[in-house]
Amino acid sequence: MERAGKGRESIAVLTIVVAAVAALGMSWFQPWWRMEARAPQYGKQVLVVEISPVRVTGDVKEIDTLGHYVGIRPLGELAHVERAVAPFGLALAIAGLVVAPFLKRRRLRFLAVLPALVMPEFFLLDLNYWMRKSVNDRDPTASLSSSVPNVDPKIAGNYDVGQFKVEAILAGGFFVATIAGILALGLIFATPLSLPERRKRRKAAHAVTAALAGVWVAAAPRPADAGELADRIAAASPGDTVTVLAGVAHEHLLIEKPLTLQGQPGAIIDGGGVGTILSITSPNVTVRGITVRNSGDSYLREDSGIKVEHAAGVRIEDVKVLDTLFGIYVAKGDGCVITGSTIVGKDLPHVRRGDGIRLWYSGGCTLTGNTIERSRDVIIWYSKGTRVERNVVRTSRYGLHYMYSDDNVFRDNRFEDNQVGAAIMYSRGVSLVGNSFSFSNGPAAYGLLVKDADDIEVVDNRFLSNSTALFFDNAPQAKNGWVRVTGNLIARNEVGVGMLPMVRRIQFGGNAFVGNRSPVRVSGEGSADGNDWSPAGRGNYWSDAVVYDKDGDGVSDIPYRVESTYEGLSERHPNLAFFEGSPGAQAIDDASRLFPIFAPRPKLTDAHPLMRPPLSDWSGRGESRRGNLTLAGGGMLGMTALVLRLSRGLLG
Repeated sequence: MERAGKGRESIAVLTIVVAAVAALGMSWFQPWWRMEARAPQYGKQVLVVEISPVRVTGDVKEIDTLGHYVGIRPLGELAHVERAVAPFGLALAIAGLVVAPFLKRRRLRFLAVLPALVMPEFFLLDLNYWMRKSVNDRDPTASLSSSVPNVDPKIAGNYDVGQFKVEAILAGGFFVATIAGILALGLIFATPLSLPERRKRRKAAHAVTAALAGVWVAAAPRPADAGELADRIAAASPGDTVTVLAGVAHEHLLIEKPLTLQGQPGAIIDGGGVGTILSITSPNVTVRGITVRNSGDSYLREDSGIKVEHAAGVRIEDVKVLDTLFGIYVAKGDGCVITGSTIVGKDLPHVRRGDGIRLWYSGGCTLTGNTIERSRDVIIWYSKGTRVERNVVRTSRYGLHYMYSDDNVFRDNRFEDNQVGAAIMYSRGVSLVGNSFSFSNGPAAYGLLVKDADDIEVVDNRFLSNSTALFFDNAPQAKNGWVRVTGNLIARNEVGVGMLPMVRRIQFGGNAFVGNRSPVRVSGEGSADGNDWSPAGRGNYWSDAVVYDKDGDGVSDIPYRVESTYEGLSERHPNLAFFEGSPGAQAIDDASRLFPIFAPRPKLTDAHPLMRPPLSDWSGRGESRRGNLTLAGGGMLGMTALVLRLSRGLLG
């Protein structure tokens, strides 16, 4: 009976050991802490960062970029010593859990399990230290450092950093590690086990060593593989052409010399879900005719299909980049050319994806004839003199996310089914001509957002079926800056043009506003009359305008005014927005027209509205664009022409 009782006690103690080791090992591959950041400019999108003892993952690059403006150090530079020694701490904790049951003295058992006990607490203390140091010990020379006061970060809870509302929570890995610590506490008070005979001890030691080695291998990053293609690239001379044969090559490649990588039909390079597939660090490299697929998913390493770093004059032609976190990433690669390529990101929620194309400090680049789908953004930051022509960006967050880049041209591109078609911010000298911005719908969704920018021309574009077609925030911002919006089709949007009340000096001329629920809307109280709606005596076409042209010059003699009693009421009483578009709302506006004493102040007056939409061939017909856009634009303009013809007949 006594032996049976001891056997049951031994089984119970060993069960605790196995459970504690398993819990500690499981926690290593889960996030211990999670931060979610929200800001008005991101709408419903949330920036997420997850931290464990060895990893920082999520929207790290986005957070680092935003932090750069206020002087916060990159996340990857914080606690790098702790992340480097963490695998040793895990191995020590597991070894202590395994050894503790065989120690006779309780004090020794306590010392053995101490690493497992203190690991969660040390993580919290270290996290709290680095959080406070990073947000309050900022670079005073950063451009927006003085605009953000001292921050009181929380390990768990809500706090503000500038415009961002941050929610911090402890994640699953922390709680699993805490469970391991609680189980370890039980080992201190458990009945000590007798040491097995010598042969069994030796086998047990081997098993523990193997387990610790397995933990170390799992926690350590896996190196990139090398293969036949990598060997041929290494052996090539500068200027050579290396042919990628048809078939699938499971390799990771590094090009460090000027050469051409030419793919045969059916040539595929597969990254196996690990790391960046093709890295280029030499100028004057050409990559043509290959498929690159299946990168890793680490934001900390910025896993990409093709990554160009500190290399000018790189050409990427007729390439397919599939199932990658970042598609084509160019950092400090002036004069790059990306043409005729297809980029499809990983099938992840928007906030977990990488960018389809990212230009970072890369001036004078050209992006032509590419198709980008299922990415987070196409980013052009700190990159002057870029030409972006004939590209298609679909089902992404920002079709174009553009900041701190001057003198760039965007022509004949299509931005479809993105949350924001294009965002132009903190830049000047930008030309947008002949583009299509369509089907950007949802809260804070825009066809084109222009913020804090100068010398912007928006000419002959199409804005179809967006929540807000164009939105202007502090543009133009400089005293001598300008923004011109000319010859655009703005049709079937919830809001045609939205702006903040302080926006002034934009010229709107020769545009066609067709079938928008609200042609122009000013956020909050205010008007859009500080802008020029009839430059040189010719205004815009408004499909809901009452027009009369006595002298036949194509300009109506009746001014057009945007005014809505109901819209003004709903701005003062937001709950009324629920009834927008209802018969009751329409009745209020009709009543205000019948009894002008109740009419609100007009939000804008176009003194010289046009009788007909003066559209270019592209914005009016769009034969070369997708059929659904052509039918939508053509159908609306056809109906408009019919109404005009009937009106002329009635007016005799």
